[in-house]
Amino acid sequence: MSGKTIWFTGLSGSGKSTLSNALKEILSEKGHPAVLLDGDVLRKGLNRDLGFTASDRAENIRRAGEVAKLLNDIGHIVLAAFITPLESIRKAVRSLFDSDKFVEIYLECPLTVCESRDPKGLYALARRGLVKEFTGVSAPFQDPESPDFCVDTDRNDLGQAINLVLKFLELRFPELGKLYTPRSPKKHQTRKVAVIGLDCAPPRIVFDESNGLNNIRSLMKSGVWGTLRSTDPPITIPAWTTITTGRDPGELGLYGFRNRLTREDYAMVTVNSSNVACPRVWDQIENHEKRSILVGIPQTFPAAPHYGLTISGFPALENSPDFSYPRGLINDLACMASESYLADVKDFRSIPKKQLEDSLYSMVDTRFHVVRELLRKEPWDFFMMVEIATDRLQHAFWDTYENIEPGGQNQARHKNVIPDFYRYLDMKIGEILETMDDETTVFIVSDHGAKSSSGGICVNEWLMRKGLLTLKQKPVTEASLSVDDIDWDRTYVWSEGGYYARIFMNVKGREPKGIIEPSDYESFRNKLKDQLVLMRDLSDEVISNLVLKPEDLYREVNGIAPDLIVYFDGLSKRSLGNVGVKDIVVKGQKDGLDACNHHHDGIFVASRLSDMRHGVKLDMRLNEASCCDITPTILAEFGIEIPEGLVGRVLPIGGEYLVSKGSPSKEGATGLVNDYDQEGRGFTPEEEAIVKKRLSDLGYI
Repeated sequence: MSGKTIWFTGLSGSGKSTLSNALKEILSEKGHPAVLLDGDVLRKGLNRDLGFTASDRAENIRRAGEVAKLLNDIGHIVLAAFITPLESIRKAVRSLFDSDKFVEIYLECPLTVCESRDPKGLYALARRGLVKEFTGVSAPFQDPESPDFCVDTDRNDLGQAINLVLKFLELRFPELGKLYTPRSPKKHQTRKVAVIGLDCAPPRIVFDESNGLNNIRSLMKSGVWGTLRSTDPPITIPAWTTITTGRDPGELGLYGFRNRLTREDYAMVTVNSSNVACPRVWDQIENHEKRSILVGIPQTFPAAPHYGLTISGFPALENSPDFSYPRGLINDLACMASESYLADVKDFRSIPKKQLEDSLYSMVDTRFHVVRELLRKEPWDFFMMVEIATDRLQHAFWDTYENIEPGGQNQARHKNVIPDFYRYLDMKIGEILETMDDETTVFIVSDHGAKSSSGGICVNEWLMRKGLLTLKQKPVTEASLSVDDIDWDRTYVWSEGGYYARIFMNVKGREPKGIIEPSDYESFRNKLKDQLVLMRDLSDEVISNLVLKPEDLYREVNGIAPDLIVYFDGLSKRSLGNVGVKDIVVKGQKDGLDACNHHHDGIFVASRLSDMRHGVKLDMRLNEASCCDITPTILAEFGIEIPEGLVGRVLPIGGEYLVSKGSPSKEGATGLVNDYDQEGRGFTPEEEAIVKKRLSDLGYI
């Protein structure tokens, strides 16, 4: 068969790379292997010597056209995805080919829509003059005068756009045979999956029949349920990201809300959605032309373009245009909700208890109202929400629930706050279940549980007294540790505070000012581990510290992992990063500490609504389920083959597993997204300061 070249042109964000990738897979399935030429890929190799001046852009396209021509001449089908902004350049490309071997397809999409899809903030940077010669902003894009075919990627989703292109190619190149085949869905392809996340929800509350959580209990009786083992560490990030990827924290390279991203300095930064390098579960679902609604899921800010809707979760900035996708959705929230939509209650440790309680109820009311509106009005196949109010509730009121210090009037007044709140939340869950049809499988999960905690360990002060950490100046008052305060030429070890301790060693050749010889690394680390294990409290009793090495926890250790992970007193005590303190061991709820810390046991409940509504009584308790199991189990419910490399198992929900035998989901995000390959958009310095303060107030650092 003679070669063909299919040349996609359009603005950044119009969907060229996404559409050409999807088309390549379909052509291969039809027996027509294709070669993909992508503008970003060529600029990393063949065209890496070119910039973005007008002449360099023309040369970039000329070289791409010549490569396509060479491949065309030896019989290959070539899919070319290039902005190709000028009509003169497009005509020059077309002139290289015989008319029966070339088509130009214009992906038409308004600039405002392309700009709203931009997950990396390049349009915003261009508007500020930080990206020069950016097409559509500071460099022109001329609409094609006579393309062979035009697809409106604003009004057509990915599946519709592919079908339109396939139909056109059938007519334009009859020798390729039948390309477009309308799908007759199998029974399981109509199934929907809804995941309701309750942050920090513990088994002892959710599974206690006396608490009267009737809707959750109905799902348990008709389905499967049990404890869900959290990640190491058991905190919101990375636990929710593991739940939504099937990858453990080491594979993700995420060890907390704040991570070191480079060895060039010692600083930590707040991670965001662009720091998740592998597909989320909805990416894989959307590869199968299914639409998602995502609400409140941690580490989804800034909201990235995809085939569906997103309202970002903690940590997020509600006033940012990146809080939702599409960006216009943020304006709709005010119309859907009677009160301001909040990703989280701010300053929950410092505001009066009654005010906090009212705020938590208000936040839940608003979020669930918005969810009901979205589920009723928007098409969806996969829905996931995370309610963080349960975490804030327990950190604020756990002492009254556990009655650690009985007798106080304040405790008596708040004794039933936690059970009452869960009953209210269960009622809200029942309301959204009413919006779902029988073909929906419902999951209720938590990222970790809760346990009693009293006090903390001032780990950096301990390191200072051991002679392992030296400051430039001795602190005169208690203060948080800044990397700028550390005398790195005399420091062997430092730590990050939070719910657990991350211990970093200052290794020569690895760190900017390392002093530990690499040959001494393992012996030094083992000695430090022994010292941490033998740490003593104020009564000279050994504290039951659990000290772990990352390579013993994770299948892979990516990113910049701590050298040691420490759970002080089995997570019964927090890791406090302050220096200049009087006592290393802090008792009680001093300085914002509360009586609740995280427990490794969260919850898992799953049932098909058809079973629940038709009286099926499975009521099966599962043992040893983990966060890594959720993604493969969701994919199985859709009949999607589990990608290789996921360690989690498919949990039995009832009936047959619906795992297809087709090709596995491809890696990478879906949807008609920006096709520039640049660094992800993170927090600005101003946003970073706001989020860092919130995380500090919440006890995460």
